[in-house]
Amino acid sequence: MLRYFSVAVCYVLLVCWSHQTNANHWMIDATTNGILINQQLEQKNEQNRYVISGFVVDVESAESLVGATVYAPEMSIGTTTNRYGFFSLSVAADSVRLVVSHVGYLTLTLNQILTADLQLNIELRPEATVLDEVEVISVGESSVEAIQMGQIKLPVATIRALPVLAGETDVFKTLQLLPGVQSGREGTAGLYVRGGSHDQNLVLLDGVTVYNPSHLYGFLSVFNSDAIKDVTLIKGGIPARYGGRLSSVIDLAMEEGNLKEFEGTASVGIIGSSFTFQGPVKKDRASFIVAARRTYLDLLVSSFLDEDQKSGYYFYDLSAKINYIVSRKDRIYLSFYAGRDRAYSRDRSDQAPFWTLGRSEFGWRNLTATARWNRVWGSKFFSNTLLGYTRYRTGTRSRQESGLLDDRSDIQSFYRTSYVSGIADIIGRMEFDWVPNPTHYLRFGLGGTVHYYNTGTLSEREFGIDIVPRDTVYNPDHKIRALEIHTYIEDEIRLSPDLSLNAGVRVSSFFVRGRRYHSLQPRLNVRWKFAANMAFKTSYALLKQNSHLLPVANGLSLPLDLWVPATNQVRPQNATQIASGFAWSSPQRTYEVTIESFYKWMNSQIEYAEGAQTNNLTGDSWQDWIDSGRGWSYGAELFVRKSTGRITGWIGYSLTKTRRKFPALNGGHAFPFRFDRLHDVSVAASWQLSKSTGLSAVWVYGTGQAVWLPIGHFYGFQHDPGGSFNVFEPDKSRLLTDYGDRNSLRMPAYHRLDLSVQMKRNRRWAQRTFSFGVYNAYSRRNPFLLQAKNASDENGNDLNYLIFQQVSAFPVIPFANYRLEF
Repeated sequence: MLRYFSVAVCYVLLVCWSHQTNANHWMIDATTNGILINQQLEQKNEQNRYVISGFVVDVESAESLVGATVYAPEMSIGTTTNRYGFFSLSVAADSVRLVVSHVGYLTLTLNQILTADLQLNIELRPEATVLDEVEVISVGESSVEAIQMGQIKLPVATIRALPVLAGETDVFKTLQLLPGVQSGREGTAGLYVRGGSHDQNLVLLDGVTVYNPSHLYGFLSVFNSDAIKDVTLIKGGIPARYGGRLSSVIDLAMEEGNLKEFEGTASVGIIGSSFTFQGPVKKDRASFIVAARRTYLDLLVSSFLDEDQKSGYYFYDLSAKINYIVSRKDRIYLSFYAGRDRAYSRDRSDQAPFWTLGRSEFGWRNLTATARWNRVWGSKFFSNTLLGYTRYRTGTRSRQESGLLDDRSDIQSFYRTSYVSGIADIIGRMEFDWVPNPTHYLRFGLGGTVHYYNTGTLSEREFGIDIVPRDTVYNPDHKIRALEIHTYIEDEIRLSPDLSLNAGVRVSSFFVRGRRYHSLQPRLNVRWKFAANMAFKTSYALLKQNSHLLPVANGLSLPLDLWVPATNQVRPQNATQIASGFAWSSPQRTYEVTIESFYKWMNSQIEYAEGAQTNNLTGDSWQDWIDSGRGWSYGAELFVRKSTGRITGWIGYSLTKTRRKFPALNGGHAFPFRFDRLHDVSVAASWQLSKSTGLSAVWVYGTGQAVWLPIGHFYGFQHDPGGSFNVFEPDKSRLLTDYGDRNSLRMPAYHRLDLSVQMKRNRRWAQRTFSFGVYNAYSRRNPFLLQAKNASDENGNDLNYLIFQQVSAFPVIPFANYRLEF
């Protein structure tokens, strides 16, 4: 570990030695074309090279813009703002023309005469609507210019416009429409990226991991789009600053709050409502945002139920953030998120001479809290310090009571059971961005996480008349603490105007119960721009994952899903992915096309062993019910995107094959991964008819999911758990089920069409938007699951063969939503 860290430090010192800087500062103010510019002058360096740095923000709210492009076209050099809106660009000229752009904003051109280093605070104006023309003026960084492979940024406006189940705007449902990203069961928000499992996605909210990003058993994600500012998906060539997962990074940044004026939104849908309110605490200095959402079906249904029989389900989430500009160089952010899903039932009956009362509930909760300090140390150096906490807790509990009707306060029998599991992290991290010269952009940092795993607490309590009292916890050794530390360095190197690369390495160590796992993870992205609007890209990434998820039901999020660490028996997962592809964009970047191919090897994958008791995983027993094996996935992806004009959208296509192989499963032979889909097609389009009316449509098609179902019956031996076999005797033989090869059957192909209409009306004090549409417009009976049963004739006689019955969950479903922005 020390050896790896020393190599990284030496590399930083080498680059430091090769570049010297000066730092004498003074301030002036100027105004250019209505854009406020604060200029910071530094002494001219010996190479006649100047550094332009600063922030890019929204002119209306002063919120920082993530991923904005700052480009000097005459010099063919540029950069993008980091996740806090900061940029630094070094130029060798006395004057420069800068073109600043971001998705959904007017492009700004600045002409600057340089006599010293310059610091700019650049304000971009949101896209303009002129008469009936609705144009997205800027599209941000081109896929041809970007070095990073497999990265897609989604504007929040696009996410809000597309139709989804029940009309609830959902970040993850939109991500499912991208090539290389597959959904699980119909309607669910799970993400399976390039053959990986859904626990292999690193989901970050303001830099902190969210372990269960699902509401409603996985049918909705936990993120309220009104509180989200930026969404980035990375599915290949994951840079060194990210770690801990094998398949993808989903990096979400929360809104920071309007620094200039108060504003809010409120929306009402079929299953829930939400509101957002934000504004300045102190104008241009501090701001806040609060967003909340809750379903209300349980409140509506309860009014129709008998008082003695109550049941329901609801979820809520609450997001909040404070943004404080301490000084010209320092800024502090405080973020908070809390969400809960709860299903409950209550059953009371009076049958003389006794009364009985039964209660049960299950659900899960997410909680995250983040404190961040941004510091601009100079025109070339930026740092972010983060302290965070995240917790995911899930469980079930039930309670039964009874007594005599004559005295309801006298409980004659009582029984209670509960099961709780979860994970909590305490996180500390320091990250640095340094631009020593135009050919290098360094990012480096270090951090640590303390993990607290609860691998399942099962408890029972019972007392009453003629009952021996007991109060028992069956798995006292259910808590595991682990420490994970890491350091990384990555350098974005510009070898020539056409050839650039991002090379990095991540070093991590995982300590758990006396066991240590160390890893060295190299990462590489290369871009060769062989024509004005075409580029070839390739990437390599080695990744490690120390936390595993054991799901009870594939494709659904249930309270018994279990997060567990790597241990002496269970090694960390690891994956190696290589990818190559081409990117093309039209001259005005109206159209962009990317084609990527990949191959991914995965080791130390875990699956439940055959016959595992998934409902009785307590303490360390989960280690006895799993098998470890390997997997691989390969394929190609096509992404065609139109980002400007009245009609925008994309077409995505994936051709993928994914396999798993475990020594103790399927006879040691390879088998298809549960969510392996050879073909996956998605078409998403938005048509802005006028300033006030828009249409959106989504069509998806996918190869049917692989399923493991019985293929017949036979008479034979019955395995004894003790390890012996019963002697075969015709009169004692049992009818056994033959399941054949694992995941050898396929559900029918999946496809559907979703449509929606958005109508906006501006009033003096607010903008009203009414959205309505249909999910699964032509009511395709897509399979949710298949059930096998014995065939019988009209008289009920067994015909000695199996038939399969398809269960569909979602026919055509209309939806409507009313949204108010004030």
